[in-house]
Amino acid sequence: MRCGPLRINPLQNPLSKNHRVRDDRMQSWRWSRALQLAELASGDVHSGIITLSPCVRHQITYAPINVPGAVSTQARGINNNGEIVGFYKNTPCLDSDIRVPNCPNIKGFKLVNGAYIKLMVSGSSRTVIMGVNDLGDLVGYYTKSSDGTTHGFIWYHTNVVRTIDYPNAPNATVPFGINKAGIVVGGTFGTGPNGGFPGSGWVWANGTFSTMNPTLPGNPAGACCWAVTSISNTGVLAGLLFQSDYWQAWMKAGTDQDFFTYPTVIQCCDTSATGVNSNVDMIGFDGGPSSYSAGAGWFTKHIELNEVNDAEVTPHFIKVAYGPGSDNTVLQTFPFGLNDSRGIVGTYFDANNQQHGFLAKPNF
Repeated sequence: MRCGPLRINPLQNPLSKNHRVRDDRMQSWRWSRALQLAELASGDVHSGIITLSPCVRHQITYAPINVPGAVSTQARGINNNGEIVGFYKNTPCLDSDIRVPNCPNIKGFKLVNGAYIKLMVSGSSRTVIMGVNDLGDLVGYYTKSSDGTTHGFIWYHTNVVRTIDYPNAPNATVPFGINKAGIVVGGTFGTGPNGGFPGSGWVWANGTFSTMNPTLPGNPAGACCWAVTSISNTGVLAGLLFQSDYWQAWMKAGTDQDFFTYPTVIQCCDTSATGVNSNVDMIGFDGGPSSYSAGAGWFTKHIELNEVNDAEVTPHFIKVAYGPGSDNTVLQTFPFGLNDSRGIVGTYFDANNQQHGFLAKPNF
């Protein structure tokens, strides 16, 4: 049996078939439009063919995201309206942690309808935007120009900025995501020149922090280090933890918790989970939070879909890889944001080690 790669023109509607319902056609048009706008803003769009087996292929269409005038750009969050947020640098500086940047020259942005809007918290020397919800509320952290202290923030769509600081953790509050209900998730990380591993993960709701401490069955002592990196509109949590000698991906839906590693699942390899949506699709990459040597991005569809009586199942991983590069190699790719339509944003390094943001849309 022969089978070939699926070919889709990213600037046309890939789902506009007569048998599709109107909602599917409209959603596909929105994504085609989003890719068009990304192309207009950054000047390129291309597709990557990912082979999972001789006759099972998936296609992901990519578009770069580059803030005009910046030397590097990272996209970190995308909401269900297609708004994208992240940060950029105007001068070169390599962060010691791919998960939590610590360079002093970082500025925030949002990308709405093809237009880049540069953002800085008032009175800050550094503004790092990490997530956005469907209302347009932003979360991240900033450094005050006056005294050099670093704080977490919620920047509401009403243009009110609220500072949030995890108790007894000065300069270490890092919010990663916010859902439509206004619930914020994050961790405590070193944000100074030396960076640092996560201390503890937390959930913030209505002014109150709650500590999340995921533990594998049979290990009541718990993890030494962990963070909550994403929350869906339905309250599903995702994150990472260091336990049993590996960084592991973690998901919590209600009372159920799942732990896995990429690519073999059986606790072999450091893995970071960075995003989850309301379908319990997840994204992440190989390696721990500071692994620049990593960069094998992954996506897994609804990891709870095939469970029977809560019996755990192996996630089916699909590689997320921007490229190929000029030498036909796959580029280091780090997915960071995921919405309910399976739109993915993140960052990749080109063949010259230049960092760019990207928007990706699977066809499945």
